[in-house]
Amino acid sequence: MDLSVEGKSERIPPGSHICQLYSKVTEIPGVTARLMKVGLLSQEKCMFAAAPAQVKEFRDELQKLQIDVEQFEASGQLVLFEEREAFLAVGKRFDPYYLLSSHQTFIAQALREGWRAVRISIDMTWLSKDIATPEQVLKYEAASDAVFTFQNAPIIALIHYDHSKLLPSLVVEMLKLHPISVVGKYIKRNPYYLNSEQYMLKILRINKDKNGNRGSTASA
Repeated sequence: MDLSVEGKSERIPPGSHICQLYSKVTEIPGVTARLMKVGLLSQEKCMFAAAPAQVKEFRDELQKLQIDVEQFEASGQLVLFEEREAFLAVGKRFDPYYLLSSHQTFIAQALREGWRAVRISIDMTWLSKDIATPEQVLKYEAASDAVFTFQNAPIIALIHYDHSKLLPSLVVEMLKLHPISVVGKYIKRNPYYLNSEQYMLKILRINKDKNGNRGSTASA
């Protein structure tokens, strides 16, 4: 099994796009380390990006799982980021499509290097803090689903959000864009998941209805 939380496991196929909603950042390293261990032992390139404290905890968790972190870093198979500038346009602006492009570049480089696939894990609360709007975050998630899940790309992406810092309505929309979610101690497949095509059709219908209502109001 590829992803395990509190003893429950799920098989994670290529193209999987997973959301973890956490209440404490300390929930991130354990879940991520188990996912990355499988990737590292399966000849996949792995990347983790978060604040320095979480990166340190992630290293510790991997070592508890008997993974030689320094060896995997030296080989280039494991890449760790403690600074978010690498994922921001011109090093300071959150752009959902720039971020997605950075993932695609990472995949292409990993395949050129001979790795079988990639696994990435990013604390989006850390990455998007003070520089991203809810709409930008949803655009990133919808685009990621379209590129990774729909196209069955050679990637498994585990994206983390502090749900206490999200509007309840945004949490609902976030869950709709992820077929698999981790919430607290639970991992489960999401019955409310809408793939990117379905989600975009829904958005278009909502916008059409809004425009129609505005037209009716104006004519009245």
